[in-house]
Amino acid sequence: MAADAKFFENLIKAIKANIYVAAPAKVIQVYDKTADIKPLFKDDGEEHALILAVPVLKHVQPVAVGDIVHVNFTDRALDNLSKQPFDPQFSRMHSMTDAVIVGVYDL
Repeated sequence: MAADAKFFENLIKAIKANIYVAAPAKVIQVYDKTADIKPLFKDDGEEHALILAVPVLKHVQPVAVGDIVHVNFTDRALDNLSKQPFDPQFSRMHSMTDAVIVGVYDL
Protein backbone atom coordinates (compact mmCIF):
# COMPACT_ATOMS: atom_id res chain seq x y z
CA MET A 1 0.00 0.00 0.00
CA ALA A 2 1.31 3.45 -0.89
CA ALA A 3 2.33 5.73 1.97
CA ASP A 4 -0.32 8.34 1.12
CA ALA A 5 -3.09 5.71 1.12
CA LYS A 6 -1.90 4.42 4.51
CA PHE A 7 -1.89 8.00 5.87
CA PHE A 8 -5.52 8.54 4.85
CA GLU A 9 -6.55 5.13 6.15
CA ASN A 10 -5.03 5.97 9.56
CA LEU A 11 -6.61 9.44 9.53
CA ILE A 12 -10.07 8.00 8.83
CA LYS A 13 -9.61 5.42 11.59
CA ALA A 14 -8.58 8.13 14.08
CA ILE A 15 -11.60 10.28 13.22
CA LYS A 16 -14.01 7.35 13.53
CA ALA A 17 -12.52 6.44 16.92
CA ASN A 18 -13.57 9.85 18.26
CA ILE A 19 -17.15 9.85 16.99
CA TYR A 20 -19.52 8.38 19.56
CA VAL A 21 -22.92 7.18 18.37
CA ALA A 22 -24.19 4.54 20.79
CA ALA A 23 -22.92 2.16 23.47
CA PRO A 24 -24.00 -0.18 26.24
CA ALA A 25 -23.48 1.15 29.75
CA LYS A 26 -24.10 0.14 33.36
CA VAL A 27 -26.29 2.30 35.61
CA ILE A 28 -24.30 3.36 38.68
CA GLN A 29 -26.71 5.81 40.34
CA VAL A 30 -30.31 6.79 39.64
CA TYR A 31 -31.91 10.18 40.28
CA ASP A 32 -35.35 11.55 39.35
CA LYS A 33 -35.09 11.67 35.53
CA THR A 34 -31.35 11.07 35.11
CA ALA A 35 -28.74 8.46 35.93
CA ASP A 36 -24.97 8.23 36.25
CA ILE A 37 -23.61 5.55 33.92
CA LYS A 38 -20.38 3.70 33.14
CA PRO A 39 -19.83 2.94 29.43
CA LEU A 40 -18.92 -0.72 28.98
CA PHE A 41 -16.82 -0.39 25.81
CA LYS A 42 -13.12 0.21 26.33
CA ASP A 43 -10.94 2.44 24.11
CA ASP A 44 -7.47 1.02 23.54
CA GLY A 45 -7.92 -1.15 26.64
CA GLU A 46 -8.86 1.84 28.82
CA GLU A 47 -12.21 2.15 30.59
CA HIS A 48 -14.23 5.32 30.21
CA ALA A 49 -15.01 7.61 33.12
CA LEU A 50 -18.54 7.87 34.49
CA ILE A 51 -21.00 10.00 32.56
CA LEU A 52 -23.07 11.99 35.03
CA ALA A 53 -26.71 13.08 34.95
CA VAL A 54 -27.64 11.28 31.74
CA PRO A 55 -31.29 11.90 30.79
CA VAL A 56 -33.53 8.83 30.77
CA LEU A 57 -36.24 8.97 28.11
CA LYS A 58 -39.77 8.81 29.52
CA HIS A 59 -40.66 5.47 27.91
CA VAL A 60 -37.58 3.83 29.50
CA GLN A 61 -38.22 4.85 33.11
CA PRO A 62 -37.73 3.52 35.67
CA VAL A 63 -34.15 2.30 35.50
CA ALA A 64 -32.36 0.71 38.43
CA VAL A 65 -28.78 0.62 39.67
CA GLY A 66 -27.00 -2.24 37.91
CA ASP A 67 -29.19 -2.17 34.78
CA ILE A 68 -27.36 -2.45 31.46
CA VAL A 69 -28.73 0.30 29.24
CA HIS A 70 -28.35 1.38 25.63
CA VAL A 71 -27.10 4.94 25.30
CA ASN A 72 -27.16 7.18 22.24
CA PHE A 73 -24.85 10.19 21.93
CA THR A 74 -26.60 13.10 20.25
CA ASP A 75 -25.34 14.80 17.11
CA ARG A 76 -25.09 18.18 18.88
CA ALA A 77 -24.80 19.50 22.45
CA LEU A 78 -27.88 19.14 24.66
CA ASP A 79 -27.04 21.92 27.15
CA ASN A 80 -29.89 24.18 26.00
CA LEU A 81 -32.51 21.49 25.32
CA SER A 82 -36.03 22.92 25.40
CA LYS A 83 -39.44 22.38 23.83
CA GLN A 84 -38.62 24.93 21.11
CA PRO A 85 -35.94 24.86 18.40
CA PHE A 86 -32.70 25.96 20.01
CA ASP A 87 -29.12 26.88 19.26
CA PRO A 88 -26.79 24.37 20.94
CA GLN A 89 -24.26 27.22 21.49
CA PHE A 90 -21.46 24.64 21.71
CA SER A 91 -19.53 22.97 18.92
CA ARG A 92 -19.57 19.51 20.55
CA MET A 93 -20.66 16.76 18.17
CA HIS A 94 -21.13 13.05 19.01
CA SER A 95 -19.67 13.58 22.47
CA MET A 96 -20.12 11.17 25.37
CA THR A 97 -21.13 14.25 27.36
CA ASP A 98 -24.39 14.31 25.38
CA ALA A 99 -25.62 10.83 26.24
CA VAL A 100 -29.28 9.81 26.46
CA ILE A 101 -30.54 6.49 27.84
CA VAL A 102 -32.88 5.04 25.22
CA GLY A 103 -33.44 1.51 26.46
CA VAL A 104 -32.67 -1.22 28.98
CA TYR A 105 -31.22 -4.55 27.88
CA ASP A 106 -33.01 -7.69 29.05
CA LEU A 107 -29.94 -9.80 29.85
